[in-house]
Amino acid sequence: MTKPDFTKMTRKELKKYIFSHPREDEAIRELFINRRNPNVQVFPYPQNMPYEEIEAMLKSKLNLDS
Repeated sequence: MTKPDFTKMTRKELKKYIFSHPREDEAIRELFINRRNPNVQVFPYPQNMPYEEIEAMLKSKLNLDS
């Protein structure tokens, strides 16, 4: 059996294929890496911030302060 050409599939077809073949790395790579939105907002990891500060910041953003 030959694999379909993932580059020619629509996003909807690709999602359906991945749902029925969840271990198909080539299809997953096509959908989530090759077709990612080039305008997506990226949040870089703050390199010089202590872990505790990052944790507190994330908790406050997610309203997990207790």
